[in-house]
Amino acid sequence: MAQTLSEVADTHWSATNRAVDPEVIDQFFERYSTVNEMRSTLKKVEGGGRGIQVKLRTSGNDQVGSFSDYDYLDKEPINPVEDAFYNRRYYYCPIILSDTESWENSSAEKVFDEMEMLRDTALQSLLKAANEDYYTAQAGKNMLGFPDLIASASGTTLGGINSGTTTVWDNQRVTDAKTFLTQTATNVFDGIELWNDLLDLIMIQGASPRGRLFTTWGIVKAYRIALSSQGYARTTVENAGGIGGPLSPDFYGYKVIPDNDCTALHGYMIPGKNKNDAGVQLRVMSKVNFRKTPFVTLQANGQLAQLAYMVAGIQNTTSRRRENGVYTALTGT
Repeated sequence: MAQTLSEVADTHWSATNRAVDPEVIDQFFERYSTVNEMRSTLKKVEGGGRGIQVKLRTSGNDQVGSFSDYDYLDKEPINPVEDAFYNRRYYYCPIILSDTESWENSSAEKVFDEMEMLRDTALQSLLKAANEDYYTAQAGKNMLGFPDLIASASGTTLGGINSGTTTVWDNQRVTDAKTFLTQTATNVFDGIELWNDLLDLIMIQGASPRGRLFTTWGIVKAYRIALSSQGYARTTVENAGGIGGPLSPDFYGYKVIPDNDCTALHGYMIPGKNKNDAGVQLRVMSKVNFRKTPFVTLQANGQLAQLAYMVAGIQNTTSRRRENGVYTALTGT
């Protein structure tokens, strides 16, 4: 059998083709749970604009009192509205294929569409980069991540508003160090108690009773163990089909979403039934909504090749910062 292109193929090697599977099986990309969830349920598509401006009521009117007869009443003007500003951010990934490769990948000899594979690889690469940036503080020209929007420390500035000065522009947080499966109180897992603590904090601020909890796989595994150990997911002698139920059961209306990119020990509670009442929105420009630009020839450079880019104009914003929550020191498994 010929082992290299330089070897002479003998009769038996030449007589029969290989059995070729046309499907390409991905061994590189992951599920990217966070960006896919944001794109599917919390995405707001917009036509354009140089940036994003959201209006916030950050104070009330404390000139409320009782009076009688001819009392003089307070009448100081107030300014209860502030604006937060967010920049647009843009991501790209090149798609390039030489004309000779394109010609060869045609007709009956084509096993799979090489150009289609390059397009899908570019899209998945964009999603990979965006998903990683969700769990990284903003740097350079990247979009804002959860650490910016839902800070682990107080006094941060977001959208031009400092939460140390405008205290209502601060998110909720639990920084107590806990181990999920430890039971400090009898029959109560510390992780379940911590999740309840954070849930109460955001509920007090008016958060939606529906939402999402993004966290690590290790913490979600501990959650499953806790539920299985308490009998919420169980098998029976009559029907020993294994432990049933969803892989990541909801937590009081909050969808539990594990992500391999999530920072160790952390989790983010983001309320919202949909994009309209979401604690965090993914703002996407319609003309660069994870789309491919038209292919252009590189003949002007003296190359017979085609070039396009997969592009995304995206930014994460919040107009409900105080309704979001983060925990920073929960150990899973």
